[in-house]
Amino acid sequence: MERMYEEHHPESPVLECVWQARATQDERYLVSAVEYWDLWFTRAPDGELRAGLAGPTLGHRWVRSKIGEHSWGIQLKAHVVLPGVSKQLLLGGEQQLVVEAGHVTLGRHAVPFPEFAHLEAFTDRLLELDVLRCDDGVRRVLSGDDAGYSERHRQRRVRAATGLTRKQIQQLSRAREAFALLMQGVPPTECAARCGFADQAHLIRSLRVFHGQTPAQVLSGR
Repeated sequence: MERMYEEHHPESPVLECVWQARATQDERYLVSAVEYWDLWFTRAPDGELRAGLAGPTLGHRWVRSKIGEHSWGIQLKAHVVLPGVSKQLLLGGEQQLVVEAGHVTLGRHAVPFPEFAHLEAFTDRLLELDVLRCDDGVRRVLSGDDAGYSERHRQRRVRAATGLTRKQIQQLSRAREAFALLMQGVPPTECAARCGFADQAHLIRSLRVFHGQTPAQVLSGR
């Protein structure tokens, strides 16, 4: 049986994605590179609750799960920060969060451990508590509205807030767009041209790094 997975992308200034997964067997699964923080929660088959914060990553990774595990979480848009936590230090890694008495500790606050259905309200509460904060300057730069900033200032501001350079974020976005087109059955040559890759070889290299698959593998498994 396959791992059961679902996600949706709410209209939100801070949420890129809300997701959940249920493991139907002991397995490992591929997680693509992303520029987003992933705040995740897990209920083990014995009822134990766990939570963590995964940093942005420039390479795909493998995650293991055990049969009966239920996991869910949110991906936070690149301009969203947790004051006092460095995305550069979490680049490619993760931080386990303290879970006690049905609460998870983020920053200086212990908040009720959220269920999947309550993730958006949970995110709103974190914003109210200033556990999460939007960096509007970085949001503007990443959206292309960067008038009034020098290139050096833009690069430094984006790197400090996201842990990545703007070019790296653009590369991740382009690879994600290409992956989505391939999943729709678009041929690799057309996909490379539409997404701005120099050629098909460039597309292949990018997908291998960020998604752990070649275009042919994506097409065959879609």
